[in-house]
Amino acid sequence: MPPFNVWLVVANERIKGKEEGWHWDDFFLHRGEWAPSEFSWGGYEWIRSPLSLKCIREMKRGDIVIAYQAGEGIIGLCLLASSGYEEVPGSGDINTFDLAPEPALRLQKAVPISQLKSDSRTALLVRQLQGSVFKATDFWEALKQHILTANPHLNGAMRRFERMAQILRRTHGEEKDIWRKMEIERSQTYRWRGRICRRRGERSAWLRKLYDFKCQICLLQFPMPDGRMLIEVHYLKPLTLIGPLGDHPGNMLVLCPNHHLQLELGEDVHIDWDSGTIQVDGAQYDLTIHPLHAQLAITWREEYQLMKQRLEEEQY
Repeated sequence: MPPFNVWLVVANERIKGKEEGWHWDDFFLHRGEWAPSEFSWGGYEWIRSPLSLKCIREMKRGDIVIAYQAGEGIIGLCLLASSGYEEVPGSGDINTFDLAPEPALRLQKAVPISQLKSDSRTALLVRQLQGSVFKATDFWEALKQHILTANPHLNGAMRRFERMAQILRRTHGEEKDIWRKMEIERSQTYRWRGRICRRRGERSAWLRKLYDFKCQICLLQFPMPDGRMLIEVHYLKPLTLIGPLGDHPGNMLVLCPNHHLQLELGEDVHIDWDSGTIQVDGAQYDLTIHPLHAQLAITWREEYQLMKQRLEEEQY
């Protein structure tokens, strides 16, 4: 059994001549055009089967997803970007998960259900297809053989896909509990690649002083009764994702609690350091940027791009 789980996720058959229904190709062909929020799947409208809900509670980031289209068969592979989580925070209903935009494999030739039914190694899996999400870990090697027999040109791509899945499992995804995420940002330590790292507090303290403890968006100060200033630092790339490299003023913004929360909840945040603006889910705000901070941001982005390039080279 592989050291990860494999999930078969079913999309219903599309009715000919009607717009109703959803096709897996919407993901494989258009994922590069999607906003981050569109990679969240499941929810009350789709996941109703108790078996499917049980599966989603077991999902982990980096698990393999087999894209099964009713009426066609297996048409592709992708990965989970998150564990299962609540569509409505606080509801206790673990019914939603996120797909990773990369890596993903779209099969040139689908593997039909008739082929899986006729194979004693996969017939048991096919018999239980009454719902949306099914655990297929025990069937992975047989399913992979069917996929590669129908698509022999994907042998090399399959090996790369499995290697990238291993890399994804070693990283941390977006934290779905926003309050816990912000609590982690305020702590003195953080976990990265299985070890505890200590935050360089002097760097964020220096940046707070550079802006005179004012929010870079609203320019307000929040003095406390004891004389301290209530001002926070937001990490553009989470330290739990990129490690000590991210503990740098070029990866930070100084924000009031309100704007800090707005950025944490934002699905699409983009900063233009040259024009001094920040876009949060389509809304644009002026961003006060000290010249020294702008220079540090340029230096940090160059280091970050070099790190990304090294990681990509390691994958191949």
